[in-house]
Amino acid sequence: MTDTYDLIAIGSGPAGESATELAAFFGHRCAVVERARPGGTVTTTGGAPTKTLREAALYFSGLVDGDVYGIKISTPPEVATEVIRKRTWHVCDLLQKVTGENIAKNNVDYIQGAARLEGDGKVMVTGDDGSRRRLRANVLLLATGSRPRRPPNIPFDLAGVCDTDTILQRGRVPKDILIVGGGPVGVEFATIAHALGAKVTLADRGNRLMSMMDGEITECMEELFRTWGIRVLFGSTCNSVVAKDDALEITMSTGERLSPDTVLFAAGRVPNTGDLGLDAAGVAMDARGRIVVDQQFRTSAEGVYAAGDVLGPTLASIAMEQGRVAICHAFGIPFEGIVDPAPVSAVYGMPEVSGAGRTEEECREMGVDYEVGRADLARTPRGAIAGRGGRLKLIFQKEDRRLIGVHCIGDIASEIVGIGQMTIRCGGTIHTIANMSFNTPTYSYAYKYAAFDGLRKLAAQGQTGEYK
Repeated sequence: MTDTYDLIAIGSGPAGESATELAAFFGHRCAVVERARPGGTVTTTGGAPTKTLREAALYFSGLVDGDVYGIKISTPPEVATEVIRKRTWHVCDLLQKVTGENIAKNNVDYIQGAARLEGDGKVMVTGDDGSRRRLRANVLLLATGSRPRRPPNIPFDLAGVCDTDTILQRGRVPKDILIVGGGPVGVEFATIAHALGAKVTLADRGNRLMSMMDGEITECMEELFRTWGIRVLFGSTCNSVVAKDDALEITMSTGERLSPDTVLFAAGRVPNTGDLGLDAAGVAMDARGRIVVDQQFRTSAEGVYAAGDVLGPTLASIAMEQGRVAICHAFGIPFEGIVDPAPVSAVYGMPEVSGAGRTEEECREMGVDYEVGRADLARTPRGAIAGRGGRLKLIFQKEDRRLIGVHCIGDIASEIVGIGQMTIRCGGTIHTIANMSFNTPTYSYAYKYAAFDGLRKLAAQGQTGEYK
């Protein structure tokens, strides 16, 4: 017997959940197939667990009571470790439960098992007990997410050799850790490990941290790393790892040898597409195993769409929008038509880094005539009260004063940036922000300082223009 649906989403992460719930709201019969736990990576090994670990590290390190640019250990790591682990898994369980309840509440069937495409809209699901069930749908959404990339020359079966899925199972806070990868995840874990008292070395093949973020903001983080004594090895990666006594002996690509007790590989992710039967179903992939889609997120196979990390690593919020856009196109739902053209990015380190819109590097490459307004968060009333600083940076075009970029490093940068992101999305200008009234004391008030800083620079150049 074959169960028939209007839509089947393979994967219950942000893309699969949001797509099926939207379709179900408009009267379509939907199901989600999940081989792991409800919520995908966000609720199991990625977003929620690592961010909970960060919050716990903030609390137990005493950083919440001290300067954001210095660490004060108030609880010994060996005392805090078990409490942090319990809190992290509690949050995971809670969010998995909430995700499952949301799926059920929206009249979407949740089916546990591993899915494989059979063509012509058919899906074979193999349950945890080995039982098999055939499903069929008019529309399929592939949203199986991604997993950490594991270099083939690295023995991940050695104690202390971890990726971002297994580091939370380490069982103790490392005393000496090498983190391979200077992207968002590597930076997040570097700040967490440092807060908990570990000696931290970070290696990256590139020449700066978080290369996707604005260069000036990443320089602020690099300066913090130098202040904290976090060693950064640019132009370097790990060539080999062997066990040696109670530690690891690591040979770097530069020839240098290190002896940490833990190494975390946080450089890149691989889409979970290998076991889906995509070739047989006619779904095209690129050389890196990522599913190829068009602007409506259609794959090369009729009636098959894809969203989220299977297209390439992305944020949960963007994956949600991709899933919704795909389903709106598939079923002709007049709800929304595009993914936000100015998506926000965030790195949940200590402090946070976030940005939306153009970076200065992009503006220079595009030949944009722009100006920048800046604000020191430490000089806002909220920053002075909290005793912590940071930087807010607004990038706007000189010609029409339109805001095209906002970037921040500081306590709650991921939330501060939202105001600028909305201004960009709505076509607002630097004057829009200058004319706004903000609550004070808040970090958001830094927008006023940054806007007037930008306007003062224009006035100094004789470009007063019309104030509107």
